[in-house]
Amino acid sequence: MGPSQDLDDLLRRCTVRLCIPQDGSQGTGFWVAPSLLLTCAHVVETAQTQSLPVEIADAGRTVSGRIVAFFAKPYPDLALLRCDELPNHPCVYLNPDIALRDSLYSYGYTDQQPNGDSATFEYEGPTDTGLGSLLKLKQGQSRPGLSGAPLLNLRTGGVCGIVKSSRDRDSDLGGRAVPITCIPPEHDPAALQQSYHQQNGDWLGCLSDEQQRQVPWQTALSGNPFYGESPALLGREEELRRILEKLRANSHCSIVGPSGSGKTLLLQELRRQAKLQFGWRDQEICCLDFRQINSLNELKQGVLEHLGGEKSSEIRSLLRHKPLQLLLLDNLGGMETGSQGLKMRRWLRGLEQCHIRLVAVSNERLEILFHKDDPTRDSPFAGLDSSPIELPPLTPDFCRQLVQQRLAGTAFGIAQFETLCNGWRQPRALLSECAGRYEELRWRRP
Repeated sequence: MGPSQDLDDLLRRCTVRLCIPQDGSQGTGFWVAPSLLLTCAHVVETAQTQSLPVEIADAGRTVSGRIVAFFAKPYPDLALLRCDELPNHPCVYLNPDIALRDSLYSYGYTDQQPNGDSATFEYEGPTDTGLGSLLKLKQGQSRPGLSGAPLLNLRTGGVCGIVKSSRDRDSDLGGRAVPITCIPPEHDPAALQQSYHQQNGDWLGCLSDEQQRQVPWQTALSGNPFYGESPALLGREEELRRILEKLRANSHCSIVGPSGSGKTLLLQELRRQAKLQFGWRDQEICCLDFRQINSLNELKQGVLEHLGGEKSSEIRSLLRHKPLQLLLLDNLGGMETGSQGLKMRRWLRGLEQCHIRLVAVSNERLEILFHKDDPTRDSPFAGLDSSPIELPPLTPDFCRQLVQQRLAGTAFGIAQFETLCNGWRQPRALLSECAGRYEELRWRRP
């Protein structure tokens, strides 16, 4: 075992500069396991679409890497690269734990400092994208090129996220990052992480005693399995089938369900199934979250960024060359109900001319949400879908399956949660009560 080093120095040695010479794009990546790099998908998007190698600059050497997993923007926007030409490199320690006001440190290769630059942030809370959550950062500057950089939590001593975007590249307004929990389970390097850090003690040797006690494989105390997103969709197979039928018939679709009914997980599965069943590519499916869109200009900008354009006047031309098949409109209850919202709804309905299918997701039916659009005519969303897909509570059987899914690998069985599964329940309400029961059971144990 080599001598311990300060974490900031060690983190810098774990980062590399990524470049695609064909288009001049660059960003940052970092080692998470031997020969395995993590970055943002948009950093290496050209390499993915054109089957190009990625140029990796590390410790004075430049070698090539290949993409082994790609999860396109806007969410989760992650990519894993493999490179066997740089042995004996250090790896970061991943720890997903993060709390409000945690101090964070990052290092990457920006447009202004291509040889490497540091950035510090404070965690402000989650940003819900509609497909999942991002980490919202403040009090730091996130320049182009920092995308894909590791985000070190100074409280835990572990990397909790991957820098994704800036909130204002010219100020210290901050940015947003992808939590490491978004790495799909089949590509999660947890086992590789454990093996590496048990054999190489540089990183863990930098941690305080309290930080070391939080290392998962060094403590018997596990987290509560009822927190966080579910790994798979349960109990919505019939609703998913009906949605796909509507899309197959070139029809729009409306999904209605109360908060906590699983709409976000359903959208994730819908996106996956649409690609499998219809052969659509990631760029042919765009998701927009109307808790973050407040005007027609912001709406157009969201579509424009997905298409890779720069000016709103380019949208129609881009749609002819990069056609969208599906537009997922999440959290429509957050859309402006007045004149600004009416402009957005009219513009969205106008996309029918481009043969784009709309999937509208809301807590209430559209005719209730937008009944005041225009007293002289129907709302642009009137008749969008005459038979909305409504998400009822899960049956007791599916409630048990959901609880069993979460309990896998724990010391407790379904019998200790049976009373919570006897009725029809919405997923979030069920998981919330199970989380409380789990804590009671855990602390009763000797």
